[in-house]
Amino acid sequence: MSEFGIRKGYPRLRKHFGKLVGYAQLCRAFTLIAPLLAGLFGVLAPVKDLTFEHVKTAGFVALTLALAQACGQCLNQYADADLDKIIKPYRPIPSGLVRKDEALGLGWLLALFAVGRAFTVTMFFGLVILALLFFAVFYSIAPFSPRRVNPLINTGWMATSRGLLPMLAVWSVFGGLSSVAWSYSILAFLWVFGFQATKDVGDAEADKQFQIKTIPNTWGVKGLLATMGVCSIMFGILSIISGKFIMLILLGLGLLAMLTVRKQATLTENTYAWAAFYAGLGFLYVLMFLTEHHML
Repeated sequence: MSEFGIRKGYPRLRKHFGKLVGYAQLCRAFTLIAPLLAGLFGVLAPVKDLTFEHVKTAGFVALTLALAQACGQCLNQYADADLDKIIKPYRPIPSGLVRKDEALGLGWLLALFAVGRAFTVTMFFGLVILALLFFAVFYSIAPFSPRRVNPLINTGWMATSRGLLPMLAVWSVFGGLSSVAWSYSILAFLWVFGFQATKDVGDAEADKQFQIKTIPNTWGVKGLLATMGVCSIMFGILSIISGKFIMLILLGLGLLAMLTVRKQATLTENTYAWAAFYAGLGFLYVLMFLTEHHML
């Protein structure tokens, strides 16, 4: 695994594809799975009689969300280039494979494609994607970045951009902004709020050096586990109250995340807890589709 893993910089792929590998690393392919599932399954969840046009639109939405996510990843690595030299020197910018200005340019190019694609779906979807991109971009870049303000604001900002807004965006395409849309959006918000900070466990000390305030470096792993526990309870209560009992399946992944919060994953650059979080985020949309189509 060490020969192919991200921490080794994919040497064989670099040999054949050169800088293209660096651009792909900037986008962090694993994190694109959740937005792709959000588009493909989330858009189709409120549709009762599926047609090819519905599926085609879902594909366009999935691509748009993935582009927006990739944009945020590129700009995050642009903003954190000095931090990554300390904790993640294998990433494309600190390793010298990609320049900072190239990462910035790629990020803005992806943002333009995402916005252009979004407004061809519906006007409201385009506006929500604009809002999502605002949160994704200015999470990392001044003057609006919340990362040096407060750890809860930091996490809430991410829960809005990766949980609340994507759910509202996908449901609105064919389902409007119904109470059902909001209940699913709050569930997505709670999931991200509870488990997003698992990515910050290994970076706690370096984040402190750069005055970045996260739950792990402010309240420690115990504080993170408390956050995960509280959000899991709220997630479970809302699932039961709203009659979405199948969503309780995700609490199994939540428990897995709690048990592996310190354990470094083999294939990804973060912990197994972080991988469980992202898997749960994507699976949430699959469960939503199955629930709304009475397949479970």
